[in-house]
This record gives sequence, C-alpha cells and structure tokens, in this order.
Amino acid sequence: MRNLVLAAILAVSVTPASAAVIRNGSFETQTSTQVGGSATLSSGSKAIKFWTVGAGDVDLISSYWNASAGSNSVDLNGSAAGSISTNIFGLTLGRIYNVMFDLAGNPDGGTRTKQIQASVTAAGAVRPPKTFSIVQANNRSAMNWSTMVFRFTASAPTQLLTFRSTSSSAFGAAIDNVRIAVQPVPLPATAPLALLGLAGLALLRRRKSA
Repeated sequence: MRNLVLAAILAVSVTPASAAVIRNGSFETQTSTQVGGSATLSSGSKAIKFWTVGAGDVDLISSYWNASAGSNSVDLNGSAAGSISTNIFGLTLGRIYNVMFDLAGNPDGGTRTKQIQASVTAAGAVRPPKTFSIVQANNRSAMNWSTMVFRFTASAPTQLLTFRSTSSSAFGAAIDNVRIAVQPVPLPATAPLALLGLAGLALLRRRKSA
C-alpha cells in the first residue's frame, strides 16, 4: 500500500526538470572583443557574450564595486538609460517560468530610487513589462543586492529577455546573476481523494489475498 500511495503522490506532484537556459547570466564571459575593468558599451554591442545592448548604452562593471555573483555586473545606465537583451532557449509552450535576477542601485549619484523594466517577448506576442525599483546602495563595498522575480508563460521555444532602465542620468540600477526556473505545478485539490481511493483499493486487495 505504501508503494501505491507514493506512486500517486509522484504522479500528481512531480514537476519535470526545466530545460530552459539563460546563458552567461552573471556576465562573466566576453566575446573576442575583450573588455576589462569597467567599460561603457554602446547600442548594438555584443561584447558581453550572448547579450546585446539595445537602445542607449550600459556599463559593464568589474572591480569597481562588489558583484552579486562572480566578478561582473551590468549598470543599465551608461551615459544615460540603456537596455540589454538575451535569448532564453529550451522553453516548453504553456509552461510557467520564473526569471530571477539580483538588483542593486549605483551608489555614486542620480536619483535615490533606481527603476528598471524586465520583459520576455516572442515574435507576435506583446506582453507588458514588469517594473522593479531599488534604493541606491550605501557604498561600492555594500551594494545590498536584492533578488527579484517575475513570472511568464512560454509562448514559443525561444523568447527574448530584456532589461531596460527607466531612470535618467549616468547612475542607474545594476543587474547580476540572471537565472530561470520552472514554476512548480501545485498539488491538485483532488489529490487527497485520489490517495484515499488508492489506499482503499490496496487494503481490499490485501483482504482478498488473505
């Protein structure tokens, strides 16, 4: 009976492993156009491997402040507001995913509260972006990285992930440690009834055998 109950639990609660991939989510790898230390990357730049700078420009930060993961992070404001994008591969249509990333505020100036937008889009699909805010860090040694999460439903096997600053000036929000995970499937409300039914069948079989 124990084996039957365990099988029922697994049948209704196990979530298959997600094959979705965000590559170079901590910005540690650069392309053949090597970038060392801190550098401002202009629109169209692919200096960060697997990522493309969109409108405006961004700063690739190395030793200037403490990163959340690894050595590098990206300030979404270079000389002004910028954006950066990458493709998410291996999505399963209709599945719900959580995108997680670490966010901090450039401590050197600008407005005290920094703001960005994050979005996942596919060709022909319009989805409103999610807005995130972070308070300016105290100093470069204490960046106070905070983990942010937003959810989306996959509408294509490959979709474009974009982070865009909505704060002006050259002192924006920094992102790091971008990753993805499948949203666990909740246990159905009918699961307890199914388990009781299986337990009853197992008990009946044991009585007949006796």
